[in-house]
Amino acid sequence: MYDLNSVNSYLNTKIIGQTIIQYDSLASTYAKAKNIFNTCPDGTVVLSENQSKCTLRFGNEWICQEDKNIYLSIILKPSGKNLITSKFDIVGCSSVLEGVAETCGLQCKIKWPNDILVRDMKIASICCDFAGKSSEPTGIIISMCINANLDMSETDKINEETKKSTTSIKIETGTDVHREMLIGKILNNVERHYDEFLSMGTVGMAVNSCIINSAIVNRNIKTVKRGKKSVRNVYAKNIDDDGCLVVDDEKGNEEILSPGETIIIYERNA
Repeated sequence: MYDLNSVNSYLNTKIIGQTIIQYDSLASTYAKAKNIFNTCPDGTVVLSENQSKCTLRFGNEWICQEDKNIYLSIILKPSGKNLITSKFDIVGCSSVLEGVAETCGLQCKIKWPNDILVRDMKIASICCDFAGKSSEPTGIIISMCINANLDMSETDKINEETKKSTTSIKIETGTDVHREMLIGKILNNVERHYDEFLSMGTVGMAVNSCIINSAIVNRNIKTVKRGKKSVRNVYAKNIDDDGCLVVDDEKGNEEILSPGETIIIYERNA
């Protein structure tokens, strides 16, 4: 189990992580967070040592390894604010990227809208969704799956296709990650971006971080619209204030792509 006293020693927040609920094992921290949403204060964090099912965008699953990685969900209740999940995808991604750099010195890239990469391989993924009443959501849940101390030998348990695109902080740095420190650093960054959202309704610092550290901005990429089969070639040129991807199509026309409707076919750099 996580040492919550240790996590708290790294926290410098007033909202995020002031309530932390941890479990030895869950089906998913997101499902638990959604279940307890109405009874928890703003900023509650659900932590699990193990996860049996981690569902990401479009029903994709994250490969979970016991007692090695970090699985958490953050409950946000920004009352009276215009909730857009894509803004919080950006908050989650930038917070993980910044937390990893601060804890381990490892420089990562962000593959819009929700993956954290090192050497074009995935170390973390973010998933955001509405919570509260389905007719009128009153909050957001940010879920994070982070490959922290996954060993190279344990990647043998992963299917070959996934193995090619998977790594961990430990594999990249050669040392064990202090998970409690990393959690604390990530939550501190979430709070910094959340403060901006609460005061101004924007997530400009997170957007800038994602643009600067983007794996796809200023590149030609391939996209598929959700539910479609046809592949389109576009040029990714920016991320807007709402966390959507700004692209030029093959005719040079500008388009705004929403995370909920867009699949990026990512090609690793040679």
